[in-house]
Amino acid sequence: MAALFEQLSLIVIYAGIAQGIFVTLLLNNKSVRGSRANWFLSVLLLAMSFSVLHTMFAGRVITHFAIKSYALGDPSFFLIAPLLWFYVQELTGRRVRLSFQTVAHLFPCIVSAFFSLFLTHFSIANPLIDYLNGHRSWSSGVFWFCMVVQFSAYLFFIHKRWLTYQKLIEQEVSNTENVSIGWVRFFMGVFLAITLTFLLMLLNVIHHGTMFWSGRTIAVIFSLSIFALGYKGILQKEIFNRPITGNQQVLPEPASETPAKKPEQQLIDRLLQYMADEKPYLDPELTLSDLAKRLHISRSVLSQLINEGIGDNFYNFVNRYRVEQVKAYMNNPAMKHLNLLGLALEAGFKSKSTFNLIFKRFTGQTPSEYLKRND
Repeated sequence: MAALFEQLSLIVIYAGIAQGIFVTLLLNNKSVRGSRANWFLSVLLLAMSFSVLHTMFAGRVITHFAIKSYALGDPSFFLIAPLLWFYVQELTGRRVRLSFQTVAHLFPCIVSAFFSLFLTHFSIANPLIDYLNGHRSWSSGVFWFCMVVQFSAYLFFIHKRWLTYQKLIEQEVSNTENVSIGWVRFFMGVFLAITLTFLLMLLNVIHHGTMFWSGRTIAVIFSLSIFALGYKGILQKEIFNRPITGNQQVLPEPASETPAKKPEQQLIDRLLQYMADEKPYLDPELTLSDLAKRLHISRSVLSQLINEGIGDNFYNFVNRYRVEQVKAYMNNPAMKHLNLLGLALEAGFKSKSTFNLIFKRFTGQTPSEYLKRND
């Protein structure tokens, strides 16, 4: 049985390495629309593939190099969380540029690699080496503790950014089906699983000492993560397919809490009149920027009109009109040939699930319940 599990783990490990390389090549193929986010995902997958290779085979294959190093812990592990952060930054519209702050994310990896490579060169009879050899569990525990802290910190900031962009998306679009970053949660779930694995490693080291099977376990977990991230990476869509120039972001950061001045009632009335007369909400692709152009006002002015003058975000503001339009269609004999989904699509919704959710949010009833009570 042990031999079977060993063979299965090797199959998973080899397949994970191959998958990471394959998806990287696929994402960077000329026929695929290139993007900076895909490039960072490629680097992330390659880094994880390298970590698996290094964990499993460095000591066996590169023996002349391994003899000169000291295994404080695999330095490549420290690359994974920063690369995920860079990927999420690019995915949500913030450019990652070469700067001291960017390089600082890589310092733990650089420091760990430096001490691993050069610790044995400080002196022939190094008392620190003797101490570490006599306290393997202690030094291994410190390494796993650092890994848990690093991954937990990055996951916290990624989660915070995800929540921020969820709110900002609803300030820009009226349908979120094609711009949702909910699948970033999937990435976070994968890395949460890795973090929990690191935590289990730390607890086992504390209670049982250094484990001979830890390298194989981490390699399997990383390989499975490569499968998951590679699959989602191939299917992922960028949040906004708009060009970014200079330091411009795809989505704006949250505005200051102290507005410059209260919106003019005349502009609010003009907006409401336009919505009633022209019905721009029937366009399922309507965005804040599009509506601002139609009204011949700036995007920031329109955002302020909706947020402060009306007291809602753009997403809810537009979808309220769509719900009212569906209710009007229900009472229109000319629309009787359409079912509820057909009415929703005619009113500007893009999916049944979103329609049902929004309709119940604003009416307290599902579309079917509302239709039965108003027949």
